[in-house]
Amino acid sequence: MDSSDSHSSDTTWRGLYMAGAAGALLTAALFPLQMILYVGWPPPAHGTAADWFAFFQASPLHGLLSLDLVMMVEQVLVIPIVLALYRLLHRSGESAMALALAGWLVGATLFIASNTAFQMLSLSNGYAAATSDAARAPFLAAGEAMLATYWGQGTSFVFGYVLSAVAGVIVGAVMLRGRMLGHVAAYAAIAGNLLGLALFVPGIGVGLSLLSVVIVWVWYVLVGVRLVRLARSSTARSVSSAATAVRLAAS
Repeated sequence: MDSSDSHSSDTTWRGLYMAGAAGALLTAALFPLQMILYVGWPPPAHGTAADWFAFFQASPLHGLLSLDLVMMVEQVLVIPIVLALYRLLHRSGESAMALALAGWLVGATLFIASNTAFQMLSLSNGYAAATSDAARAPFLAAGEAMLATYWGQGTSFVFGYVLSAVAGVIVGAVMLRGRMLGHVAAYAAIAGNLLGLALFVPGIGVGLSLLSVVIVWVWYVLVGVRLVRLARSSTARSVSSAATAVRLAAS
């Protein structure tokens, strides 16, 4: 591909680069918000369905946020990010990036499908409206089933989490072969996602996974900034090419 084709291609895809940048930087902004919510207003993480129903009745919005509403938004934001990364990196490892793209998108789908936040809100409303213990019992049973399905235990959650982490490691490895996004971002992708898999290690898993959040946050910032620069660069080249074409036509 000659330089003019490359410039034309970059210009064609600059909208995707900007969408990916917006997704990455917005995700990076949401990470601290999520941590602040968990620390400042902790949910009943190990509580019963009745505890969660009381939590939802006190504040439905915070109940949804505590059951990872923000993380569901982040899974949607992943879509333009991974598409932009595939566009940038596929020549450095086309098969690997195709696998990573599929893994990331399937992982995001499984994570969203596994989430039971809105079901818990509905059950909490039914539980609050019930007038006897017998009427409340089905809601409690259903609530316990929802908590068992989600909150790091359900099959969809586990498979979605693992697929996304493995995809992140693959992307980091491909980034090391290219130069467009930098080696620091590549190592952050590999380290952050490998540590994220430690969530399932007994004892130290939660601590290691929290450390992974910090590293992955760095990766989102670096990727977002780099995608903005690439989009601006392609825009500048487009303007320059247009100006050159005008001068040639005038001459």
